[in-house]
Amino acid sequence: MATFVGVDGCKLGWFAVWQGSRGLKARIYPSVQELWCEHADATRILIDVPIGLKVTEDRFIESKVRALLGPRRSSVFPVPCHGAAYADNYPDASAVNRSILGKGLSKQAWFITPLIRDVDQLLQQNRQAQAVLGECHPELAFATINGAPLQNSKKTAEGVAIRQTLIRKHFRAVDRFIETCLREHPRRHLQIDDCLDAMVLLITAKQARPLSETNESGKGDIPIRIWVPDRASYY
Repeated sequence: MATFVGVDGCKLGWFAVWQGSRGLKARIYPSVQELWCEHADATRILIDVPIGLKVTEDRFIESKVRALLGPRRSSVFPVPCHGAAYADNYPDASAVNRSILGKGLSKQAWFITPLIRDVDQLLQQNRQAQAVLGECHPELAFATINGAPLQNSKKTAEGVAIRQTLIRKHFRAVDRFIETCLREHPRRHLQIDDCLDAMVLLITAKQARPLSETNESGKGDIPIRIWVPDRASYY
């Protein structure tokens, strides 16, 4: 049976959600390699992290995502170049990024570089994983399903409520599932928005289409492609 997995970064590594024979299942994996070992037979795994790091220029696709997100465009962090992502510390990373791309690296982008490297290292070594593991932006997925960008941040009660409503159309037991996940993991390890993001990526993985047909790739010829829900399949 085809398997689809939605994955979001969390404090302990990667929070993954998939649909088992008895409903939704979830687990936190310390590394993407461990996640891959358990789900290598999946049809598609979508993960909220930039995949495909360029060496000497910016990725083009972020501009398209920001334009589509409107009020939520700030959720799209600038992606570091390959050299910056592999720097030893933030000052060095920002300096490398400035020398190559003409701009420094934000602290927000630096904080997710361990996750970026984790995925990049797997994909550089594993061609099979390249065919299964894909990039997806949760805010863009929610906006696509909703038919318009969401107005409220996922950090607000209003933002959480609308995201749960959108997910409930596909998984009726979303509230109970999230309650179970948060009961099993302390809030310092897992937040409600981690659960929501992973679930919308799972929804997307089942009916995914590429945001753009433009061919773009990063170091190691890793394709740069963001997947979004095929909205037509929901109506």
